[in-house]
Amino acid sequence: MRLFNLFLRRAGVQPAALRAPSGLSRLTVICPRHSLADIRKQIYADFEAAGLPVQALMVDHASRHDMASACITVHCPPELRPALMNQARLLRASPGVHQVHWGDKRQIALN
Repeated sequence: MRLFNLFLRRAGVQPAALRAPSGLSRLTVICPRHSLADIRKQIYADFEAAGLPVQALMVDHASRHDMASACITVHCPPELRPALMNQARLLRASPGVHQVHWGDKRQIALN
């Protein structure tokens, strides 16, 4: 194992245990298709006001044909985690939002 770690260091790759956390968080919002535009505007405005820049927002089909799924990737340093949790709670309480959950349906793990 030590030889492999030496090889990785010489190749310029840091071992996974030494890497800094990426600071990205991902949550998925399920809502009706007709209210998606208003909810998108609300997401961008509220998250930016809380100091949480939205890195990406991907819209996809939900399990039902009249619903939409929006996967939001947010840059969130550890000190802003409470603000992110608060924004998720506010988003869940918004009219038209059926469900908010962490992660996305692709089950990609983020550090």
